[in-house]
Amino acid sequence: MSESQGGGGSYRPPMRLQQALAGAARVVLTGHIDPDADVLGSVLGLANILGREGWDTLPVCIGEMPSFLASLPGHDRVVQYPGRAMADSPPGLLLRPGDALVVMDTPIETRMGAFYNQHKSVLPNCRTVVFDHHFTNSLYGDINFLNPIAAATAEVVCDVLDASDIAIDEASATCFMAALLADTQCFRTENTSPRSLLRGYQLASAGAPIYPLAEVLFKTRPTAGLRLWGVALSSLQEQAGVIWTAVTNEMLRETQATMEEVEGLVDFLLSSRDARVAIVLKEEIPGETKVSMRTVPGVDATRIVGAFGGGGHQRAAGCTIDAAPDAAIAQLLVLVLDELGEVVPAA
Repeated sequence: MSESQGGGGSYRPPMRLQQALAGAARVVLTGHIDPDADVLGSVLGLANILGREGWDTLPVCIGEMPSFLASLPGHDRVVQYPGRAMADSPPGLLLRPGDALVVMDTPIETRMGAFYNQHKSVLPNCRTVVFDHHFTNSLYGDINFLNPIAAATAEVVCDVLDASDIAIDEASATCFMAALLADTQCFRTENTSPRSLLRGYQLASAGAPIYPLAEVLFKTRPTAGLRLWGVALSSLQEQAGVIWTAVTNEMLRETQATMEEVEGLVDFLLSSRDARVAIVLKEEIPGETKVSMRTVPGVDATRIVGAFGGGGHQRAAGCTIDAAPDAAIAQLLVLVLDELGEVVPAA
């Protein structure tokens, strides 16, 4: 079951939240591996409300727990689950038959990493409810609350709550505000709509702070992170409107930074007046590269990363390539330049 969308960007959920979760023994809430603020803000915002309304909830972070999480009400209840399973010590099961699994901001189920792989046998006995704003969403949920026009998944969650006559309190408003600020970069992205601004006003009216959250999300960076950006920027490359750099494990060791500090670098690269496509390649593990891509209007990032099983938005997308960064960019560049209508020069 999928969404119904009205004119003017309005969103009409296919059902009330109470119907979507009816009969669930417990509600487990999560999102994609190594979650961002839209995932965790949406997860905790809804988990706080469901707990208040009498549901038994379990918020789950798959992969690394980001530093901003400590600023969100309810963060102490979050359970961490490995993003990748080790063959000799697979993680245990969190889902139980009869549970409802709520998945935030995740267009395909495999983006849940080890959580999805480990729970494949249990999922048929659970109800999967998906909240998302990616137009590439595969509608894998039993119930899908999907609005590609929304600037953040948190917008979709809030719309469903409104349609379900469930009030948003200060704690949950704070979580949703963090998600909205992060995905709109403080209401500056192209997909920020009048409805996004109205939702921000409503959340602020409910008690959600703006300035403190913006500081945590965008201005709180350790010195090690600045060093990491310096090293990465010193090795950036450019060709025919494509600008890219790589962040390796060696760089992390050299600067004593973490991969979380790379957040925002790809947007910074796209700020170059010469850039039409910006790419940051992150060496998660040897032989595997995580790609973050940003593009200017008219260049579809999803067509490029889709060749590697990735997805996202037309202007912001990502994927994982089974290769080292140098080999990964060689594969990507052919597709990027083709999308730009350029010819790859002979070696």
